[in-house]
Amino acid sequence: MAPTHRVLGRSPRGKLVECGGIWKKQNKETGAAYYTLTIRDHGFNANLGKAANQDDLSLQAVIPWGPKDAA
Repeated sequence: MAPTHRVLGRSPRGKLVECGGIWKKQNKETGAAYYTLTIRDHGFNANLGKAANQDDLSLQAVIPWGPKDAA
């Protein structure tokens, strides 16, 4: 089950690095499509959800959760 989308980031030296994937899934009860996001970093916790103050359901936002770094 390969991801439907790859997530890429840039290293400090500018090289593109694959750092995660997005999978399209379907709710078993309603049949509605949704996406799950995985980032390869054990220190990063986030969900993919509706972008704030947007009516367009195609717009998504990465919503971080979990402990924040003490600055």
